[in-house]
Formats: sequence, structure tokens, C-alpha cells
Amino acid sequence: MAAKLRLAAALCALIAAVVVVWQTNPAGPAAGLHAQRIPTSLPVNNVSTTIKWPVIETVDPRPFHACEDIPYDVYERLGLAFTPPQPEDGLRCHLDAGNYQMAVEAFVWRTYEQTLPADAVELDIAGHRAAQYWIMKPTDWNDRWWITCMIAFKTSYGVIQQSVFYSPIYSPTAPDCLQVNMQRANELAPYYTF
Repeated sequence: MAAKLRLAAALCALIAAVVVVWQTNPAGPAAGLHAQRIPTSLPVNNVSTTIKWPVIETVDPRPFHACEDIPYDVYERLGLAFTPPQPEDGLRCHLDAGNYQMAVEAFVWRTYEQTLPADAVELDIAGHRAAQYWIMKPTDWNDRWWITCMIAFKTSYGVIQQSVFYSPIYSPTAPDCLQVNMQRANELAPYYTF
């Protein structure tokens, strides 16, 4: 019985191989035809090299990267270099202050208005339009929470988003998230590229 099944499986595999080869390389009258390129327009005369309308707006894909554009000694002076600043995906820079973490990220594909949730509070930080809001997200264990607060700065290319986050389980001296984030925003804003 097992020998008959093996023989049937081998026969099916052989038939499938023949069909695949036949489909990918048909041997018929169409196989000998060659493609021919036929021009569909006349040559263009009087071509100008000046810019025409509409002009497509382009954005620098890397206008600001906090890990590379802000000197390390600034982070060290502010107490944000408990571990060295870590570049992450995109233009995100992860900072460690010991009892809380911080991330600064530039977005060129999202506007300031698209970033803000409905409960954001708009304000002025160091002469720049910004907004502050809360976010809470669960960890992998689903029984602990990362408490996160955010500040979003409006820029000419999109948004700079600055977040402070910590776990109440692992941060015995939990920071006042909004106050700490506002303080760091005022201290780091002179180094941001708007």
C-alpha cells in the first residue's frame, strides 16, 4: 500500500513539473516572435531646463537627529546620559535619566495638527508652538504600565516629538512626568532644529 502511494506521489510530481515547464516556456508559433519598440511620440524640440509649474515640494528626509545633532555634553549636563544616547529606528534618540527614560524624535511625514490628540494643551515653549499631552501604554506583561507624557513641537518640516516615560514598578522615585518633560523641553529647545 505504501509503495503504491509513493508511486502515485512521484507520478503527480512528474506531471506537475511537466506542466510548470510547459507553461513557462511554451514551444509554439508565439515563441519565435520578438518584441519591437515603436516610438509613440515625436521628438521634443525647444526643451527648456527652467523649472516649470507645479513645483513639487520636497522635504529633507533627515532635518534633525537628536542623538547626532545635540552634543553629548549637553545630555550629560542635564542628567540624561545615565547610559549613552541610543539611536533607534527612524530619527528617534533614546535617552536614559536613571529613574525615567526620554525619547526625542523628528517626523517629516506627519504634521503638527495630525499629531495632536483631542485633549492636547497647546502652549509656547522657548518661542515655539508646542502641545503637551498624556499617553499610557501597557508593557509586554499587561500587568504593568509605562506612564508616558508627550510634548510635540511644530517645525517647518513636521514635528519634533519629545516623550518622558517610566514604569511606576521600576522607578521608586517616580518623576512628575509633565513637569519634567516641560523642564527638558525648555532646556533642549535651543538645540532643536525647527
